Amino acid sequence: MKRTALLLGLVFALVAILTAPAMAAKVIKWGVLIDLSGPTSDWGKQQAMGQQDAAAWINKTGGINGKKLQLIVIDDGYKISRGVAGYNRLVTGEKVLGVYIQSTGTTMALRKKIIADGVATFGASFTAKMQNPKRTPFSFFVGPSYSAMGRIALVWIKKNWKAKRPPKVAYLYPDNKYGRDILNTCKAFAKGLGIKVVSDQVINWPTTSATTQLVNMRRDNPDFAYLTTTAMNGAVILKDARKLRIKTKIISNIRNFEESLIRLSGGAAEGSYGTQPFAPYGAAVPGMKKIVAWVKKHRSGFQGSAVYVEGWVNILVIAEALKRADKAGQLTPAGVRAQFEKLKNFSTGGLAQLITYTKTDHRASMCCPVYVVKGGKMVPTGPAICLKRSDMRYFGK
Repeated sequence: MKRTALLLGLVFALVAILTAPAMAAKVIKWGVLIDLSGPTSDWGKQQAMGQQDAAAWINKTGGINGKKLQLIVIDDGYKISRGVAGYNRLVTGEKVLGVYIQSTGTTMALRKKIIADGVATFGASFTAKMQNPKRTPFSFFVGPSYSAMGRIALVWIKKNWKAKRPPKVAYLYPDNKYGRDILNTCKAFAKGLGIKVVSDQVINWPTTSATTQLVNMRRDNPDFAYLTTTAMNGAVILKDARKLRIKTKIISNIRNFEESLIRLSGGAAEGSYGTQPFAPYGAAVPGMKKIVAWVKKHRSGFQGSAVYVEGWVNILVIAEALKRADKAGQLTPAGVRAQFEKLKNFSTGGLAQLITYTKTDHRASMCCPVYVVKGGKMVPTGPAICLKRSDMRYFGK
């Protein structure tokens, strides 16, 4: 009797050992390293929610060829040390196939390690410094770079400028890697367009007041100010600009210009402009139907944003590469990277611009609309403006 029980125990143990890999293979892990408690948590929470909802939708509609997509989310508080620790836990402990990283500082700090580990990474840090595969072969993101959008804003200014004198532009930003990312490239591009750049104004986080910087800016009397920040901080800046009756037209970058800015600013965002490559929540594009239906069913009373939509776009693109890698029998970090580099004019149903990556160029898109806030809504000023992909002067810069 004891011998039979022992044999049965050995059989069960053997079955468990043999089936464990198969069971594990039914779940595909992807890491998410994001700020849920720090200075950009307003943005991070919307992004994480969009990614989690998109993953749930994918799992309900077939998964990754029948396999479950599992997102493992870690809050880094927008601190580089926590971000690096979180990355190590995801890669070495959780054995994820790839990692989404929000912070520009963390992304840059991990640049060499990501290459050494060979792990495909997606980022919220749309720095052009991560788009040259010769330098960062495993790094991707789903829109035009910060500097590309900054240049698009300058093209829009030049196109719409009517006065005989050159337009004047000021740059407002926090003193961190994210805030400084576009400065050299955009200032050089502005000079080439005949646009005059006046004094910078540094507005750090958390922003409780921008009065001093705005008063200093007014002395230069710029026609436009390009604002790099996030909505939680940007709302304070726009409110102060309204109090001071600043006449300068403010153009917000992607991380500031979204629906949260309109809600938080108490009307101060009205008439301001912004670059945003992702569709505003509820926009009349085909891909929005599934998002709105999901929110209606699962998130009663939720107020969506372009950030939430971007979260969906990230997972839709990641899932497409995972499906292709799985079909090719290459469900490894290297195999996933190879499939990203085969995406050409990938459509998300209008949620984002068409996405293309190649082995030599990780610039997802060179196109972005410029919006204006009108009646509390994000309204496009015209069709998306596209930079020439063949212009390599600013590639990886």
